[in-house]
Amino acid sequence: MQCAIGTCDRTAYARNLCRSHYRQLRRFSDAYTTAPAQPTRRTCSVPSCDNPHDGRDLCHGHYQRLRRSGDVQRHVPLGRRRQPERCTVVDCMRPTHAKGYCRTHHDRAVVNGPIEGASPIRVATGGGWLSHGYWYVPVPADLRHLTGGDTQIAEHRLVMARHLQRPLYPGEVVHHINGDRLDNRLENLELWSTTQPKGQRVEDKVDYAIEILRRYRPAALAPGMQRDPAHGV
Repeated sequence: MQCAIGTCDRTAYARNLCRSHYRQLRRFSDAYTTAPAQPTRRTCSVPSCDNPHDGRDLCHGHYQRLRRSGDVQRHVPLGRRRQPERCTVVDCMRPTHAKGYCRTHHDRAVVNGPIEGASPIRVATGGGWLSHGYWYVPVPADLRHLTGGDTQIAEHRLVMARHLQRPLYPGEVVHHINGDRLDNRLENLELWSTTQPKGQRVEDKVDYAIEILRRYRPAALAPGMQRDPAHGV
């Protein structure tokens, strides 16, 4: 069966119409004998913008500006928003990553909010890696006596162990004074102790006091009491 449109010699597909005229009927409610006229192309209402209409008589770019800021900024040409070449944080010369910040300052802004421009950024000059906010480094063979034989350690603990010239005790932690875990300068580190007395009896407290003095201020003890029998120091 031939298409019902007189000028069409195609085979009927549905409703006595060929496939093309049937689609026209479904789309325009009329099976045109010729191709339907194309609708007039609507363009953005912003002067000098010829981009196609998207919403509210605006192209997609100007519509997004209106939605985000309430102003289409007619005088600003459309295009990819340009980032400054360098990080906008004072004294930071690293290349921009996002939102005007280098990668490190951008990550800090995402996690902590306001950017501390004076807070130093860790610049790796050798091997090392970041883990849970702390900088870890491989331990040279000649320093492993300070780490109990460990071949890798958090850098702030290694710095303190080198300063004390001994391994850190299990109950000792190294505190960052300014709160920046990547600022591992010795002047930014404090040695803290988390150990507590085993009991509250006077004898226990006296033994604990002697242990603390023997460990951190042996000169305050009598010569025969300065040596720690448990650790040999």
